[in-house]
Amino acid sequence: MELLGKQKRVLVLDKDNRIASVVDEMMWYGDWDVIITYDPNTVLDKAKACKPDLIILDYPLLDNDCEVICRDLKNDAQLSNIPLIVVTAYKTKKAKADCFKCDALFIKPLDMEVLASRMEYLIAS
Repeated sequence: MELLGKQKRVLVLDKDNRIASVVDEMMWYGDWDVIITYDPNTVLDKAKACKPDLIILDYPLLDNDCEVICRDLKNDAQLSNIPLIVVTAYKTKKAKADCFKCDALFIKPLDMEVLASRMEYLIAS
């Protein structure tokens, strides 16, 4: 897989502290500047401050907060064009990208090569 020439900044919201291994693998698949936040109440402010190229929410979709966070990110004028990926461990009928206004939805376990490829595609488009 060909890497992007410039390091890209990725903001990750890790609600349940389960994405550390994913972040380690992300570093292997690309030159990513990964910023992690664990507090869903600060993700909007963090995104405005760090100006990421991509946002990943590692979040249980059964929790309605995920939908609210996605909506808030996509409705914010400064953040609406930033690609948004939701990663979840839950397979439910509710797990549809259009419900969350996200650009991609991944169900765990993740195929890191597919995730990295999708991240590069979303940033480039």
